[in-house]
Amino acid sequence: MEKNTTDVVISEEILELTKNKKITKSTVIRHIKFFLIPGWRDPEFGSREYEIEKIKSKRRFFRRLLTPLTIMGISFILFIVFLAIYAPWLTIFTQKMITDGGISGETPFAPPSTLHPLGNTQFGYDILARLIWGARTAIQFGFISISISVAGGVVLGTITGFLGGRVDAIIMRIIDFLMIFPTTIIIILITQISEDQSLFNMLIIFGLFGITGFTRLMRASVLQVKQELYIEAAVTGGARRLKIMLKHIMPNAISPIVIRFFGGVGFAVLAFAGIAFLGFGDSTLADWGTDINYARSRLSAIHASFWPGVLIIITILGFMLLGDGLRDALDPRLQQSSG
Repeated sequence: MEKNTTDVVISEEILELTKNKKITKSTVIRHIKFFLIPGWRDPEFGSREYEIEKIKSKRRFFRRLLTPLTIMGISFILFIVFLAIYAPWLTIFTQKMITDGGISGETPFAPPSTLHPLGNTQFGYDILARLIWGARTAIQFGFISISISVAGGVVLGTITGFLGGRVDAIIMRIIDFLMIFPTTIIIILITQISEDQSLFNMLIIFGLFGITGFTRLMRASVLQVKQELYIEAAVTGGARRLKIMLKHIMPNAISPIVIRFFGGVGFAVLAFAGIAFLGFGDSTLADWGTDINYARSRLSAIHASFWPGVLIIITILGFMLLGDGLRDALDPRLQQSSG
């Protein structure tokens, strides 16, 4: 039923493309040539055919993307982003009031009440307020750090994959060496040595060390695209290397990076929660890992650790489901099987 409805809509759009075309003698002749002469092509028919195929391709893409699980993932992400953007309007507590000794005289691990709907933490902070403000911290760390990783990985991966030779060997050996070091441990060591546990420093370090994985992924994609005939034609035609990399290779090789980006954001949120849980978070900001750390020694106050854990799961699950949905929608083999 859904496919028939889609075909009807596509047919209407195809008619919209052709309704203003006047039928002339030359048009009739071109139609006869089109049907009777094998391999004959007409520029006007070719452009119209291209527009029709583009409409069908877009509809197939959105039909694969908008699955129940992907929609659930998008809903989870929108919910967390909503909390992050409208945090000042969703709670009466400012970030200073719920961090670094901002509130005094509140009962530790107090049960839910009218003023504190989800109760208090170990230091009397409102749990609901810390959940809301923690969404902003998680989104900032996840998106900014992974954006740094993606930017560096796309540039280095394109260069190494396209140029090859010594450039590829030197850069990839450096990448292999850096991948030996665990990013979480490096963040903890650097922040302790510098005595600066600010969110900015942590996301910069995490983003820089994340470049290695995206570089390898982009390089593999570039090597695959590099073998295509249109790349060989561009090289044979005398196109400059920079133009080939930016115009032909990068746009066609970046699909795996887009898919990996959302999974990377979920992983970054989980990594930051782990760092904060170990006690190395930014004390001037609210975050969910610190809230779980506060409540780990108080099993009777299960509410203090339950809700931060729920939001961590929602955030990671949302980005993972969206990444899986994009992978299914962008996979050419799936397009061929369902087309």
